[in-house]
Parts: sequence; structure tokens; C-alpha cells
Amino acid sequence: MNRYTIDRFEGELAILLKKGNESIQKEVPMKCFPEEITEGDIVEEYPKDGAQHYRILVDETEKARSKAEELLKKLRNK
Repeated sequence: MNRYTIDRFEGELAILLKKGNESIQKEVPMKCFPEEITEGDIVEEYPKDGAQHYRILVDETEKARSKAEELLKKLRNK
């Protein structure tokens, strides 16, 4: 299954960047995601009823956000 990071929202579309190769971008309608989706969330794509759906990977998202916050703290303290 493919994993993506929610980069941004443009109207009714979520712009995704593929994990491991952020040069690959994908536009997906917002209706394919849970309502609580936010920028920076890491999601996993999975098939259901013949269509692609997405679920938030909560643990991975929290780890990525913590890592980014730690890096920002280090940069600010230099």
C-alpha cells in the first residue's frame, strides 16, 4: 500500500506527496479522506469497494511532527 503526506489543500482537493519520493505528487478529492484530515498528516492508500480510500496513520504522523519540532528547536538554538 502506498503512503503519502498531505502537503496542502486546494479547494476540494488534497495534494499528496509520496513518502520516500516527494517529487511524486497526487491530487485526491477531499471526500476520500476522514473529516479530521490536516496538512502534514501521513496517510495510507487502500482499495475498498473498487475505489481508493485513505486512512490517517496517527502514530507515524505524530512521530514525524515530533521529529520536525525537535529539528526546529535545534535550528533556533544555534
